[in-house]
Amino acid sequence: MRLTATVATVTILVVLFAGTASAWEAESGNELYELLVSKSPYSRFVGEGYILGVMDTTHSLNRVWHLPVQWTIPPKVTKKQIFEAVTQYLAKHPEERNQTAYVLVNKALGRAFPPKK
Repeated sequence: MRLTATVATVTILVVLFAGTASAWEAESGNELYELLVSKSPYSRFVGEGYILGVMDTTHSLNRVWHLPVQWTIPPKVTKKQIFEAVTQYLAKHPEERNQTAYVLVNKALGRAFPPKK
């Protein structure tokens, strides 16, 4: 009984995380940009999820290690506005898209939503 529950849990986790593999593969700005401008709603969803993951990770690292804040999202800004800011930054800076997606998301957010002084 316990083995069956464990196997079922592992199977469910594998199925759930198999769909997120493409988000983990968005290593460069080019790959992230391709996801964000894709005609596929799933690909855009993956790209948007990547952006939210970068935001969460950056916020957590800044709090734990007391790093300087790179951006501040005002309370009334929507997720759609955040996604558009990153997509527009990547579109306007193709020469930078060979950099890591993590770095570029933070740059884009810093330009669109500079930190409070």
